[in-house]
Amino acid sequence: MSDPRFDGVIRPSPDLPGVREALLPAPHGPDNHAANLLRTQGGDLLCTWFSGPEEGHPGTDVVLSRLAGDRWEPPQVIAADPERSEQNPVLFEADGLLWLLHTSSEPYDQKSAHVVARTSADAGRTWSVPRVLLAEPGIFVRHPPLILDDGTWLLPAYHCGACGDRSVVEVSADGGRTWTEHPVPGSRDLVQMTIARRPDGRLLALFRDRRAGRIHASSSADGRTWSAPERTDLPNNDSSVQLTRVDGRLALVYNDASLERDQFRWVTKNGERRRKALRTPLVLAVSEDGGARWPHRRVLQDADPEYWQNELGYSYPSVVDGGDGRLHVAFSYLRKTIKYLEIGQP
Repeated sequence: MSDPRFDGVIRPSPDLPGVREALLPAPHGPDNHAANLLRTQGGDLLCTWFSGPEEGHPGTDVVLSRLAGDRWEPPQVIAADPERSEQNPVLFEADGLLWLLHTSSEPYDQKSAHVVARTSADAGRTWSVPRVLLAEPGIFVRHPPLILDDGTWLLPAYHCGACGDRSVVEVSADGGRTWTEHPVPGSRDLVQMTIARRPDGRLLALFRDRRAGRIHASSSADGRTWSAPERTDLPNNDSSVQLTRVDGRLALVYNDASLERDQFRWVTKNGERRRKALRTPLVLAVSEDGGARWPHRRVLQDADPEYWQNELGYSYPSVVDGGDGRLHVAFSYLRKTIKYLEIGQP
């Protein structure tokens, strides 16, 4: 039976002053994860994620929901392949089209993944047939591309392989028809790169740390050549973070937890007991100096009794500029559904 809380209706948050929230409908499976938001040029707010039996299962598909007034519509399945698992969708607009990218892999085998693309000319109501955009086995995406002023696309990606994971930037100067790959030096075990432009014009990238230690940072002048990532003061729990620019500032949503700080719980996987970094609290941080310091922080979701019954936590945030000083945030709510927040003043 569907949880009655998951009705998609936006209401004032009982815990966060100046914030409205909703729990999105989740009719397509018990595992709902890896949300990405897009505010379209036409003013629509869309949310995509993967939903199904579990991550890696061939019944796990990409779904899309649209905000209609003060209610999120039931999500529609956009990408489904009965022989593969569809994961990590991202949305962006370019050249009058809405694009959806996502990974597609053989069941429970990330090393077999490739990246699939679909386009829509009607704001996501109908979609083109899928095509493989990046075919090299083991390539994954998590965050949308940054489009430069000259029209160049910078798509952050990462390779999953037997020798560990590493980050790259896929660059297209012809609207996604062809791509050149630019490695990020020193990025082993640093993945899910998220990119934003700093006030000084340079590009800042932040990375998930597979070792559950710290968020790492890299910079670039052109999006092709990147500095080796360096540890920041911000903790990381081996979970995704997302960065965006809003009103000349940078906004980041991340989990303020790490194994370095002994913030973990014991879990059992494949019969083996191990430490897993907490996926709580979920925090919004704002920087006014291009990411050098993050003095403004606000907890968006903290541990509660429901969290302690579920090791999956509150994680994988997406954050976009909502205009008028607002931010839109979406994240995995115990992987039971996606939670949405509208924040009045970050």
